[in-house]
Amino acid sequence: MTEDELFARRPMGMRMAMVVRQWRATIDSAITDTGLTQSSWTVLMQLHQLGDNVSVSELAEVQGIELPPLMRTLTQLESQGYLLRSTSPYDKRIRLLTLTAEGRSILEDLNRVIEAYQSRVTRTIPADDLATFSATLNHIACNLRTIREEDNKI
Repeated sequence: MTEDELFARRPMGMRMAMVVRQWRATIDSAITDTGLTQSSWTVLMQLHQLGDNVSVSELAEVQGIELPPLMRTLTQLESQGYLLRSTSPYDKRIRLLTLTAEGRSILEDLNRVIEAYQSRVTRTIPADDLATFSATLNHIACNLRTIREEDNKI
């Protein structure tokens, strides 16, 4: 049995996890000179999507990670000059996060790398298949979220 045949026989969740690990390892390898780690570049991307003045707890929830490892990543990103932490004017216990100009700049570089690799990874896949894959992936994510809500896991 070939490696591709063996891969195809694995459960869907296992295959998705394997692809994600390969994707992240590929991006990590391509950006080693930036000093960013997998945890830091995913946090930067999520912060950009959420916008300025995101609370630390909101980011942790969206990222699906616990506060201690997130705090280490935020400290690293702050020391690199990529984000600023401030206190909420409404509640002094809440810390807010904002990307700096340097953070936005490194994110632009990162996005160029990701787009280049995404093009390479998908270049032999027909556009209709990619559209179907994207829609299916969205459905799977929504279904998983619904299941977790039903099971009171969120």
